[in-house]
Amino acid sequence: MPRRNLTIIFVAAFLSLICYGAASRNRFMRLFGESLDIISYEYVRPIDDETLFNSAMNGMTMELDQNSTYIPPVEFTDFREELDQEFGGIGIHVMFDEKKNQMMVVTPVSGTPAYQAGVQAGDVILAIDGQKVEDFGFEKSVQRLRGVIGTKVTLQVLHIGQTKPVDIVVERAQIQVASVLGDTHDGEGNWNFFLEEDPRIGYIRIESFGDLTADEFQIAWESIDGKVDGLIVDLRNNAGGYLTAAEEICDMFLDAGVIVSTRGRNGRIEEVSEASPAGTIIPKDLPVAVLVNQYSASASEIVAACLQDHDRAVIIGQRSYGKGTVQSIFPLDRQQRALKITTATYWRPSEQNIHRFPDYGDDDPWGVSPNEGFAIPLTDDELKNMLRSRSFRDVDRSNIADQAAIDAREKSDEEIELEGFVDPQLQKAVEYIQSRLKDSVAAR
Repeated sequence: MPRRNLTIIFVAAFLSLICYGAASRNRFMRLFGESLDIISYEYVRPIDDETLFNSAMNGMTMELDQNSTYIPPVEFTDFREELDQEFGGIGIHVMFDEKKNQMMVVTPVSGTPAYQAGVQAGDVILAIDGQKVEDFGFEKSVQRLRGVIGTKVTLQVLHIGQTKPVDIVVERAQIQVASVLGDTHDGEGNWNFFLEEDPRIGYIRIESFGDLTADEFQIAWESIDGKVDGLIVDLRNNAGGYLTAAEEICDMFLDAGVIVSTRGRNGRIEEVSEASPAGTIIPKDLPVAVLVNQYSASASEIVAACLQDHDRAVIIGQRSYGKGTVQSIFPLDRQQRALKITTATYWRPSEQNIHRFPDYGDDDPWGVSPNEGFAIPLTDDELKNMLRSRSFRDVDRSNIADQAAIDAREKSDEEIELEGFVDPQLQKAVEYIQSRLKDSVAAR
């Protein structure tokens, strides 16, 4: 048979396969449309198309993995705000006292509308725009604080040491949420990125990995560069975020070598991220400890795994969560909603798997485990106390007008209980750094 005829047959067969695949897919699309019409017109009670569409999308993604999901319009804005680290709000960190059914200001963020309007750490927010917080609960009250930039919200607050509430009008603005925090605040409301108990040791806490995290980390390090002899990076309870932020932070510690690789379908290596000398800012001989726990996931595991595999840091705490999958965001409906689906998996520089698959047990390779001798498990009560103790230390007291009232007020039972609390995992990291410094002095 002539070569030309063979070519025509091959092309025809190839096009037939494409058409068959498209026809099969179109068949199910047609069936979906028919089913939607039947339910819309024949179901005994009226139901709108968007509700049906959202349910169908949720059903499809449920057949994938636990990290793949459909994000409807009502959730998409919050999702973008978390990663962009920006939203329209007033700039306060709040907590909810379930026993008293009260919303309390942990701290206003320095320079934000709430800070400038006179909202103070320790304030109890009684009402928002005339409606009592206790009638709405915590989540809905937080949503009411957010809104369109330039609009105003009226808070009825009770300052510490006062008996009469006051109304404070705050104009919403674009709020930039810091993802990199320190140990305590200074007198001007700025973070101290060193430990209060031992200023020789730097302490940088990363709460999430967003657009600005790498820049924030670099600024934090530059504030203590040359002033500390060791560094603790706290990644506990960090659920992850952007891969690029994790890569940039790893690059600050390394001048060469693989940071992380990603693999797609059938284990095909899609991308390998490597460190370069240009990005390195942290001295090679600086002792580093990284804290992780069972809630450290995704991007935080990439940082911990990278620094551990390159012997650049000791990992302390508990085995991490084991989320080593890459989710890609596919916006839909003109950026009103989106699909978040798993498109690849993360692999450590040592080519070990990070992700914990459903059938994996404790003996399988996944996540990031502490170095030998540095596993410090916490009970649920210890974890709760660690988080609450940290929230008290996070309070910015630079704008509290009545410091005497704070000093004189009656402390809660919880504050009294936590006064002597020592964070076991952080303490282990301190001891490690101190031992390295002691050995360094002895070797001179």
